[in-house]
Amino acid sequence: MVRPRTGGSSRAPSVSKVQKLYDVVMNDAVEHVFIYALRHAMDTRALGVEFDAGRGPGPHSEHTLTIGLRASPISVTGSDIPHDWLSAGTGYIDTRFSRSVTALLIELQKKAKQAGLII
Repeated sequence: MVRPRTGGSSRAPSVSKVQKLYDVVMNDAVEHVFIYALRHAMDTRALGVEFDAGRGPGPHSEHTLTIGLRASPISVTGSDIPHDWLSAGTGYIDTRFSRSVTALLIELQKKAKQAGLII
């Protein structure tokens, strides 16, 4: 009688492991947005950050990123952000993601300033 293998590296990762890794990557991406906001001397307590608003649970291969001011209708959204630009636990932030976030933060600052708000 041949028994199926129960261990080893040839098995595909379980769905729960894949989902957990995806969740870690997405949480780290939110933290990276706040890191860049701090680098722009922004008050991170005033910011709300959300990936894939209204899209339902992932995994998604491309993301939308919405950064807004809490208690305000002012927000900016970036789209078509490849999942490959996001990383988890490496300490490395992809340059392309960094540029995308920076552009959104600058746009948010401009909108806030036009509304007479300081972030």
